Amino acid sequence: MDRGMKAQGFDLKKNAYNNRMQPYVAYWGIFWTAFFTLVTGLEVFFDFTAAEFLTSYINIPIFAVLYIGYKVYKRTKIWQPEEMDFVTGIPTLEETDAPKIPPKNGWEKFANWLF
Repeated sequence: MDRGMKAQGFDLKKNAYNNRMQPYVAYWGIFWTAFFTLVTGLEVFFDFTAAEFLTSYINIPIFAVLYIGYKVYKRTKIWQPEEMDFVTGIPTLEETDAPKIPPKNGWEKFANWLF
């Protein structure tokens, strides 16, 4: 993403989410997501049953089929960071920090408390 923003002449220091540890923090997150996806079903290999194996790992082929199927059906491509627009339509910090609207009735108070 940094390459895409630099390619558009965007100053990374103006990005509120800029972090000097990127992209390594993102790689760290991807690693742990993949690790836990694979490890959560590891016990199935010690006492193998097909049902438990499918329950533990069916999400991986489902994701792959849905992703590839969407790309083939819609004929979309995988964008490179240099092709992405990280500037247009992005609200400023002032625009995202809207004041909280107080609840008007009991239901809204309950919803605010619940969520």
